[in-house]
Amino acid sequence: MMMRPTSNARLADRDGPPRQPPRVEFLGLPFCLLSQREAVHLIVARGGAPYRYVVTPNAYHVVTAHDQPQRLMPIYRGAWLSLCDSRILRALARLEGRALPLVTGSDLVAALLPALGVSDPAGGRRRLLIVGPPRATATTLRAAYPDLAFDILPAPAGLAGDAALRHAVARDCVARPWDILLLCVGCPAQELIAREIGDLGRGGGVALCVGAAIDFLTGARDRAPLGVQKLGLEWAYRLAQEPRRLWRRYLVESPKILRIFLAAHAARALRGARAPSASATARIVGREGRRSDRD
Repeated sequence: MMMRPTSNARLADRDGPPRQPPRVEFLGLPFCLLSQREAVHLIVARGGAPYRYVVTPNAYHVVTAHDQPQRLMPIYRGAWLSLCDSRILRALARLEGRALPLVTGSDLVAALLPALGVSDPAGGRRRLLIVGPPRATATTLRAAYPDLAFDILPAPAGLAGDAALRHAVARDCVARPWDILLLCVGCPAQELIAREIGDLGRGGGVALCVGAAIDFLTGARDRAPLGVQKLGLEWAYRLAQEPRRLWRRYLVESPKILRIFLAAHAARALRGARAPSASATARIVGREGRRSDRD
């Protein structure tokens, strides 16, 4: 039976240790059974200690995690929240009778910032550090969200392939004051940095791995119209905008999700064929029982 997400009141309960939101596993990754509203409420309520991070896997992320399982799978499994950021993943999960709530990183950030602006019970401003965009982004964000304090850490080029650069960024994040950290540097760099921040001993705050969310929010990049999003074609819209940068991701790497899904589906079907059904088991038990009565 599919687990139901818990209520906002239970998720935000501050008494006792933090509760792990309900989740299911799909294609080797965990996915939380939370709506966007519940996720926002939980992040706002749990913005203090201990440090935690949030991932938003899409089809490309799943493929990347399967390509580098020893390196990346533990990061996704260790995330506090793992939210489905893909209509394609949601559709594939539905074929197996699994209902994954859709919570895209871009929509999550757009809903989170206004909620943070009115949520601090101490009356102070929530502090956000954003890794990735140019420093000028802070001016746009401060005008749009005057109740929040923004700090920008521009991302150096080559983070995905340079461990020393990622370590330097993670160390800088640990040293700066923030309540919410938005890592907007793409997969897998943002997930690797999120994990390293914890390894370096960050004591509190929530880091969100959200890719191009800030670029979409500030208008630095155009997001696909809602109708295109609902058709599951946002990837095509982005590819048309940035073909040289994104062609490999969307035309070579992301389609591998179908192979991963079919392999997982075939493995489950094989396990099901080997295991007797409940009715078959009952028939076997009944026959053995009758045979024992005759003996």
